[in-house]
Amino acid sequence: MFISGTLNTIAAAWAQRTTAQGKVTDDNLSTTIWGSLEGDDGKSIRAFNHPFFQACVMFIGEALCLIAFCIKRARDKRNEEGVSAGLLSKVKANEGIFTNSIYFSLPAMLDMCGTGVMNAGLCLTYASVFQMLRSAVVVFTALFSVLLLKRKLKMFHWTAIGFVCLGVFVVGYVSIEYSGSGDDAKPTSSVMLGNFLVVVAQAMVAFQMVVEEKIIGKYGAPALKAVGFEGIFGFVILAILLVPLFYINVSGGANEFPLEDAVDALIQVGNSSELKVSLTCYVCSIAFFNFFGISVTKAMSASHRMVLDSLRTVAVLTCSVALGWEQFHAEQLAGFFFLLLGTGMYNEIVTFPALFDYTQEEGEGRESFVMAHRVDSMTSNDNDDSNAKKLMNEPLLASV
Repeated sequence: MFISGTLNTIAAAWAQRTTAQGKVTDDNLSTTIWGSLEGDDGKSIRAFNHPFFQACVMFIGEALCLIAFCIKRARDKRNEEGVSAGLLSKVKANEGIFTNSIYFSLPAMLDMCGTGVMNAGLCLTYASVFQMLRSAVVVFTALFSVLLLKRKLKMFHWTAIGFVCLGVFVVGYVSIEYSGSGDDAKPTSSVMLGNFLVVVAQAMVAFQMVVEEKIIGKYGAPALKAVGFEGIFGFVILAILLVPLFYINVSGGANEFPLEDAVDALIQVGNSSELKVSLTCYVCSIAFFNFFGISVTKAMSASHRMVLDSLRTVAVLTCSVALGWEQFHAEQLAGFFFLLLGTGMYNEIVTFPALFDYTQEEGEGRESFVMAHRVDSMTSNDNDDSNAKKLMNEPLLASV
């Protein structure tokens, strides 16, 4: 999970930084607004600034999880003694491959919006900043939990949210402050917009998590099946929407540019072996991250997963600096510390009994928020009913 999660962010950034010959345009203007903001106008060989096409590719990786689900389902049917009787009867009765699959079209559309906007933000900001800012999902998930799920948060939850907000502010400020320096500097205005888009995308991700929790709670679909069908629905819907996205133009200086140009993206992929490799890594990392995420959810504690997520952020920053994609700034560590502290406090991994009340009222479960990736909010079909209930009450971590 650590390796695949790190590779996922690095592969996405790698693809966007890769330059290749695209379709010929008048005066070599950029084919998307994101490329124009990055300064690609006037270049015949441009960077791969196609966030929504890249999101479409990501859905292929999610759809591969359905193959893993079918393999696991066939194995369980052949080896019935390896599955609890209660779960087996549930699988036989209710878990046909296409049973209730249509309900995952709604979270797929939310995933499509969130991933597309996040990729657009990644086009404009730095990979490590992108990874850290994703912690903002804590804030939005908590708010949606209160507003839509009618959950009650304690004072330590709100304090944790405050630390996360502080961490997001510090990380964002440092990235903007140093955006114009270094050999690989980005325009300050682009970094500001990129940071804003990444944070806005977390609101979409949080709403998606709330919707998924409702669907999973009602229909109890295994995680691999849910992710697989979201991948299929997301790919089909977004592939269709790539057409109107080309005709939605946004003003960029003296010219207007489309939100996406799938034809140019395909031409660039066809002209670049590096793009083929990076996008293949992106697809595989998504598939493996989902698969391993389920195993981690079952086998490891919340504290173990928090360490893995923290190391993932450090790994993304280390790789980005080592590859020359960005410069290291010590101030980012302060922001990362606040993000880590807020995450730990929210999940009751880091506690301050002298300051906060951690007692639970009768019938009140431990408050949790959903991980930035959906696999940790769903139970696998390898768990029996009691394990599933225990798992759903475990505190879930946001990706830091």
